[in-house]
Amino acid sequence: MTLSINSPDYFLNRSLPLLTNAGVECLAKKKIVIAGCGGIGGAMALTMCRLGIGSFHLADPADFDPPDMNRQWGATVSTMSKNKAEVYRDLILDINPEAQIQVFNKGLTNDNQDDFLKGADILVDCLDAAVPYELRETMHQKARDLGIFSVVAPILGFGCFALCSSPEGMSMEFWTKTLRNAKQATALPDIFKEWFVPEQIDVIGKSLQIGKVPTLAVGPVIGSSLLATECIAYLLDGIIPGSRKPIVLPKAMFFDLFRMSYEIVDVSELRSEFEGEQT
Repeated sequence: MTLSINSPDYFLNRSLPLLTNAGVECLAKKKIVIAGCGGIGGAMALTMCRLGIGSFHLADPADFDPPDMNRQWGATVSTMSKNKAEVYRDLILDINPEAQIQVFNKGLTNDNQDDFLKGADILVDCLDAAVPYELRETMHQKARDLGIFSVVAPILGFGCFALCSSPEGMSMEFWTKTLRNAKQATALPDIFKEWFVPEQIDVIGKSLQIGKVPTLAVGPVIGSSLLATECIAYLLDGIIPGSRKPIVLPKAMFFDLFRMSYEIVDVSELRSEFEGEQT
């Protein structure tokens, strides 16, 4: 039975004062597409569901395995060997049975990108580091052409950095180039050591060559919280109390709980250091 938004038993009852009735009604009509249902992707799926998003596309070809249990919310003994996107579909429906969900259990491919992005309001890029660069780049370009707001939050040790791209602003080409160059150099840009623990950055950078970045349970919590907040700022601008514009590129967010540091940085001023270009 469908409950009224004003029912005390409505699952977003405690959210209404902050999101407002108009905001909750707005979010129920929005679609978020998540490419990759691992650490950040899975956390974003459940977080955005609990914030009231009504429609999802979930893409991931992988099944859960034991190493996923260190950070991925859907990874439990009972979900081992099950497709990640299908598990998160079931978890979302357990929270909101009225959610509309399409699963792409073969993952994102060149052939299904158009269907994956169809009708999307926000793209969440959580593709594995081993995914071909061309696929990631094409996905972001298509999203931009369609006017889709896109977000990404790579986790680093006890933190992450978060990027949001408005279709009218700086593109995600900055991110795709940074990732490509980091993997080729088997190291993250040295400037990351200004915002994260240097020794941890060295360890993470070296692991890029094999496509298995070391992770902790803390990262997805922080990353999904940062991205979800910016998604709400974007979708409910002018609707919720104290609303603001989202933080978008060229500004990026760097958050490290181990250092207890949070900075918003204009990366356009540091582009050569991120992308490995010559000044």
